[in-house]
Amino acid sequence: MNDLLNSLAYMVEPMPMLYCIIGVVAGVIVGAIPGLGGGMLMALVLPATFAMDNLLAQVLLIGIYVGGVTGGLSSAVLIGVPGTPAAVMTAIDGNAMARKGFAARALSIGIMASLFGGIVSWLVLAGLSAPLARLASQLQSFDYFVFIALGLILIAFAGQESVLKSLISGALGISLALVGFDSISATNRFTFGVPSLSNGFDLLAVLIGAFAVRQMLVDSSDERPVVQQASARLPEILHELGRPFRHFGNLIRSSLIGTVIGLMPGIGANIGAIVAYSAAKGLSKNREEFGHGSEEALVASESGNNATVGGALVPMIALGIPGSGQDVLLMAALILHQIQPGPLLVSEHPEVFYGIISTYLVANIVTLFVMVLSVRYLRSVLSVPKYLLVPLVLMMCTVGVISTNNRVEDTAIMFAFGVLGLFMSWFRFPLAPFVIGFILAPLAEERLRTAAGTARGNWLELLMTPVPLAAIAILIAIGLTYLIGRKHFRTEVGRQPKKP
Repeated sequence: MNDLLNSLAYMVEPMPMLYCIIGVVAGVIVGAIPGLGGGMLMALVLPATFAMDNLLAQVLLIGIYVGGVTGGLSSAVLIGVPGTPAAVMTAIDGNAMARKGFAARALSIGIMASLFGGIVSWLVLAGLSAPLARLASQLQSFDYFVFIALGLILIAFAGQESVLKSLISGALGISLALVGFDSISATNRFTFGVPSLSNGFDLLAVLIGAFAVRQMLVDSSDERPVVQQASARLPEILHELGRPFRHFGNLIRSSLIGTVIGLMPGIGANIGAIVAYSAAKGLSKNREEFGHGSEEALVASESGNNATVGGALVPMIALGIPGSGQDVLLMAALILHQIQPGPLLVSEHPEVFYGIISTYLVANIVTLFVMVLSVRYLRSVLSVPKYLLVPLVLMMCTVGVISTNNRVEDTAIMFAFGVLGLFMSWFRFPLAPFVIGFILAPLAEERLRTAAGTARGNWLELLMTPVPLAAIAILIAIGLTYLIGRKHFRTEVGRQPKKP
């Protein structure tokens, strides 16, 4: 408790607060622009964190993370286009309210619901992370490998795309992470005689390519400026800030749903919003209002999507397993400073462990003020055409990658992974399993090799311990649920009347 209080006291000092405000403001602006998102900006800023204090780097990135998720509601309400995938459900009812003349009310509900969801998930983050990390520190190497493998498989089954495509995406990320010099066998692997590949693929270049360059390539053909459809004044927004608490039960339920969804690796804020929205609609007495400007729907979607952020931070700092694509970038910032996220983080770097927890709370509070004060100015930001943003972002990506390691070949890696990400988008292969597999593969390999050395060929002895047995049971349950669900879906489709 003392460590948490000390980290909270640190966060109100001028420098950490300044970094937090800068991160939140940047995240809100980028999150409000459809097609960009906080993940892209985090990847773009990542090279700059190399020269920063490790905790201040986390403060900046978490500020962007939180601001980016919340910022998406501005464009969702004002123009009906979600700035981020997390705001998809918000756009349905939020824009419907705006078209009826209640844009300020919709924005107020979204802003306060986001804050409430963030605080609820922060309570879980603060209460669960340290005990979970201490428990995980008692695990054996093979147990930890099983956790990583189970997390990757859960990502595949929980994603919106097909399980097969998710598994292929994760396997591709793992395979590419194995390229380079193997320190144990003292040989190069999968380099095909190319000397520059002996160092492997630089983590920073891969992440910037997969997140920022890929998104710019996807958006480069879209030159349409966004047209403004609704507006809201500051006094109206302030007047309506208490309105979400008329749906207090919905706030609690949706925040808890979002937190639980966030705890599951790789699912994302958009799934948290969808599940919370569906639950609210199923339990509502006014279901017919959903989709036509329902306050309950807006409360559910915004509290649900924001709560996933705090939930996703739990496995990242406690187990070293990123809960989302943005958490991969947070982990990358720590790794750049030779800090390994996971069970030992709380004991070896308590200032970073509790600093991340404190930053998340402060970032949510800062986001409230930034959103309230910036809504009137975000309308002009939304009208910036993409063709002006794309060259600027690509230039910043190139400068950032080269300046970090002073290697021009990293630029080629960055653009190569950007093109790879573009092809993955075209063929609907999810990105999250790929980047999570890439960053976790070295750690998983290390744990597996350590376990193999202690097992001395007796793998059955390793498998017959509590953690692997529990993981096998979970996988069997997931597989059966998936197969039964597919069979039920096909049965229902088969019962539908055929078109003449």
